[in-house]
Amino acid sequence: MHPLLLLFGLLRLAQQAVETALSRLNRRYALDPARLAAAGRALRIGDADLAKAVAYSGDRHRLGLAYGWAEVTAVLAFLAAGLLGTAEAAARRVATASGLGTIATGLVFFAILGALAALLELPFDLYATFGIEERHGFNRQTLRGFVFDRLKGAAVAVVLGGPLVAAVLWLMDRMGSSWWLWAWGVTTAFSVLAAWIYPTVLAPLFNRFTPLPEGDLRAAILDLARRTGFRAGGISVMDASRRTAHGNAYFTGVFGQKRIVLFDTLLEAVGPREVVAVLAHELGHFKLHHVRWGILRSVAASGLLFFALSRCLPLSAFYSAFALARTSYGALAVFGLWFGLAGFLLQPFENALSRRHEFAADAFALRSGAAAVDLGAALRKLSERSRHLPVSHPLYSRVYHSHPPLLERLQAMGAVEG
Repeated sequence: MHPLLLLFGLLRLAQQAVETALSRLNRRYALDPARLAAAGRALRIGDADLAKAVAYSGDRHRLGLAYGWAEVTAVLAFLAAGLLGTAEAAARRVATASGLGTIATGLVFFAILGALAALLELPFDLYATFGIEERHGFNRQTLRGFVFDRLKGAAVAVVLGGPLVAAVLWLMDRMGSSWWLWAWGVTTAFSVLAAWIYPTVLAPLFNRFTPLPEGDLRAAILDLARRTGFRAGGISVMDASRRTAHGNAYFTGVFGQKRIVLFDTLLEAVGPREVVAVLAHELGHFKLHHVRWGILRSVAASGLLFFALSRCLPLSAFYSAFALARTSYGALAVFGLWFGLAGFLLQPFENALSRRHEFAADAFALRSGAAAVDLGAALRKLSERSRHLPVSHPLYSRVYHSHPPLLERLQAMGAVEG
């Protein structure tokens, strides 16, 4: 086995071992009887609801561990057997037989890898949806709907992702040492375009959106938007209930396409004042420029990634260790594998910033007229309805959670005693 492939395998196994240890540490911490009972009293969660949260989180915990180890085992076995090179050879045969060139070979290569990844995920997705979510009363999706969602997702990936990947491969082959700057610009433009067309073109492929009817709730939301200087292109209700009982709300779009979207399950779970409080929180992310800075960080990160990849292209071992020929699509595949390791190390830093933004958005909501009792009640109801455990181990939370634990948020806004 090539030393570089061996190093990658050891690091990937170490990552999975750390993730498993963190997950089990968090489970033990969250299920401590005294700690769980204290959190339940502070949040006014009954024993029966706590028991449901423990059971649901336990099922998700076990599935997560099973999928994590299945994925790492399958990927490392695939790489150790040289099957990445086999997939490349198959892609080359298909492209050659069709009279197509290197870019087409790359597209077929990624299609093969994507299909294999989807096959690995499929049984776990089925069990999560029709096993765990069904058993705990969350799933509202039929098998037919599940299949069509996956097919539509694959079609969107082909229609949008295919041309983008082809453009990047073309730039890598034709633009010399400055290719990474061109690729950076193209992917940035694509990201902006995708965000712009998402509310009107992409989202309706998966859900039905209807205007929020006239009434007190709509008037209160428009009053909130007016007071905070937010110009919304519309307020829509999304039929989330066709798939799940989980509730949420969000703002979407850029430029003139900004819209407020409410899950119909959110309207089922909380009252009008609580809905407005949740939206005040979400609006805080826009008004405090969290979304804008998030986009800028993403753009900067993509530039650094393309630059790093450009430094790896001349290294023969970068390809040969994974049984690949020296090609642009091979470079993208191998770099993606290595970046998965780097992404795990960077995740706590991004999540720390996200949690800070959540506290800031809560504070903005209160400054904008939302009552702490309303926002707190909405967060309690949504958490209880989704059967989230009320506490998490601090280390686990730092690594994985983009939102602070519920009890911390409520204490910070004064909705419960500290």
